[in-house]
Amino acid sequence: MPPEELSAPRLSVRLSAGERFSPHLELIIAGELDSNTAVSLRECVAVLAARSTSRLLVLDLSGVTCCDSAGLSILLGIRETLALAGIKVMFGHASAAARTAADRVGLTGHLAMWGGS
Repeated sequence: MPPEELSAPRLSVRLSAGERFSPHLELIIAGELDSNTAVSLRECVAVLAARSTSRLLVLDLSGVTCCDSAGLSILLGIRETLALAGIKVMFGHASAAARTAADRVGLTGHLAMWGGS
């Protein structure tokens, strides 16, 4: 499998061809973002961010069907870690599942989610 993609039974990550923000790296996250898949997401994002020259990473969360506290924690960790490398992380098009999970624990503002599906 190309390093640009992660596909596990419950979570997939793929590069977007969209150019909403240029230049940027945009990843579309789909499936379950939970304690069983969060580490795989972190590893995939780390590899892709290290290979990119972009200073902006957009994580499109429109395909997230389930999200728990481990998933939210990984999203915050990705944003904080990449900020140390000078990469800004934005979370966009949050699915109802991602937005509900963030609302439930009071993290919507911290995740700076925009858009919605």
